[in-house]
Amino acid sequence: MTLVQHSRKLWEFRDACNVYILRSGRDAVLIDTGSGAVMRHLAEIGIDRVDWVLHTHHHRDQCWGTRSVQKTRAKVAVPEFERHLFDNVEIYWQARTIYDNYNNMNTFFSLGKSVAVDAVLEDYGTFVWNEYEIFILPAKGHTYGMVTLVTQVDGQKVAFTGDLMTPGGNLYQLHAMEYAYGDLVGVEFTMQSILALKKENVSVAYPSHGGIIRDVRADIERLEPKLEQLANIGRLFTSGWNTGFEDSKTLRESTLERISDHLLWAGPYTCSNFYIVLSGCGHAMLIDYGLSSQGHLHFGNDHGAMQALRFVEHRIDQLRHDYGVQQIEVVVPTHIHDDHICGIPFLQRKFDTQCWALDCVAEVIANPSAWASTPCCFHKPIKVQRVLRNGETFRWRGFEFQIHYAPGQTEFHSMILGQIDGRRVLFSGDNVALCNPRAGGIDREIPVQLTVMRNSFQLEMHRHCADVLQATKPDLLCPGHGPLIEMGPSQVAEYMGYVQRKEAAFRDVVREPADHFIDLFWARMLPYVSEARPDSEVTYTVRIRNNLNRSAVYEARLLPDFGWRPHAGGQPMTLAPAEQGDIILRATAPSDADQTRRLLVAEVFVDGVSHGPICEALVTVASGR
Repeated sequence: MTLVQHSRKLWEFRDACNVYILRSGRDAVLIDTGSGAVMRHLAEIGIDRVDWVLHTHHHRDQCWGTRSVQKTRAKVAVPEFERHLFDNVEIYWQARTIYDNYNNMNTFFSLGKSVAVDAVLEDYGTFVWNEYEIFILPAKGHTYGMVTLVTQVDGQKVAFTGDLMTPGGNLYQLHAMEYAYGDLVGVEFTMQSILALKKENVSVAYPSHGGIIRDVRADIERLEPKLEQLANIGRLFTSGWNTGFEDSKTLRESTLERISDHLLWAGPYTCSNFYIVLSGCGHAMLIDYGLSSQGHLHFGNDHGAMQALRFVEHRIDQLRHDYGVQQIEVVVPTHIHDDHICGIPFLQRKFDTQCWALDCVAEVIANPSAWASTPCCFHKPIKVQRVLRNGETFRWRGFEFQIHYAPGQTEFHSMILGQIDGRRVLFSGDNVALCNPRAGGIDREIPVQLTVMRNSFQLEMHRHCADVLQATKPDLLCPGHGPLIEMGPSQVAEYMGYVQRKEAAFRDVVREPADHFIDLFWARMLPYVSEARPDSEVTYTVRIRNNLNRSAVYEARLLPDFGWRPHAGGQPMTLAPAEQGDIILRATAPSDADQTRRLLVAEVFVDGVSHGPICEALVTVASGR
């Protein structure tokens, strides 16, 4: 184990991984720690104190010495999407599947004992320490949360790249490219990450293993064809399982497609469609902006942690270079799902983009922890600058749009009609897609209504979407997934017929009133996720929908558990058929802090008859510090 000086303020310590030392006077930042043995050698180069440790990723060869470094009062910052593999890793090992495990992500190389975390390295953010401004660039590939740290050192722009690549244009470990059983989707992620690094134009890259990379661009360009070769072998699933496309088609960012003079589509290889309205003078408005490709959805055995929430920038350079877009002024989300909105915080950070959203969509995306009982919520609150109402007309740079409440695939959903280049274009989000039902005498692709029961489904939601489709009479339907759909009276009729057949089948399989046995969230507890202080009072709202065909009296009460002290139950509430109302419940938190997430439940009564503890919320009692 030796110290190597690379420039006046940058040193390297050779350990289980390469540990880099950035100095400022007699203080230092460490990039990863390895065994921690570096601490015994810092005095040799005139360093008295380690102020921060910045980790590129969670693998234990990078951080097994971090706890020993913390004993010197050094603080620790880790990638935001791998924080739980540092400060909650013991819980991870308790919950990890052992048998029948088809999740091949290399989280098995995590620490065994948790490490306290003082800060997270947020994607596309900046970590500032003394004279250093360190840009955090996503480097998904070797791990799903890895980051590259880019900064100026001694007049050079350098990158600390973790295990993204090694000198000569090679991967560090091929097995790390497996995420789900039998795929190599890390190949696609690595391609995206090295191309993003290439755009940074760094002079030198410092990897976690192997020698330094002195010609970064050249080594990236050596690695690119090697990754392409893997994608062209066949059945290596370098873009993940069941994408519907050849791996070679999705390895690189696909090209934006022009629908008309002022309207672009992200193209068929995008995971979640987004659309761009062009002003013609350097400005753009986006409908949705989410995941770039199917692999990022992790819609398989590798799902279940934070990786599907991670956004990686895509197609912004195309907008700038090919279409002259300098400013993305507005983004309008069609609905709440993370795969469609996870890029909005990036737009707001980079372009100061405004988010305009339908009221029910805005309520959820601005406060996702309250609504996280509904599937596919994005974890970060999104600031909404303009809240739109059902049927409201809004304008942007000469274009007119009308937004409609369209709760079909999820309760919190809109469809947006735009008059663009002489056509009526309806942005339908996840409501409508092409499908061959091979039923009802139909053996061809028709527009169908998508259904997810857990998305607060009620039968009227399909009918509501059908009403919107009939009222707006679109010429072109732009869906959230899949190809564009040319629309006319016959397509609307086919869609209506499908909705009617589906509703009849749903009604036939449950008792009446059907919605009472279909609607999972007829009683919902808000907020779903929260944090309380010891002995503080917490307020919950139980939101009730009366799906019965008669008026009914509803009551609710919190059940005591884990030291929580419920107050008296809320006031009984009478609701007419289809009416909605709220019951307010209160409880006092336990006197002692408890960092474990606990489940609180509410018992719900209808006309005095208990339906049991049917709605729940999660709460943590944090210390009062």
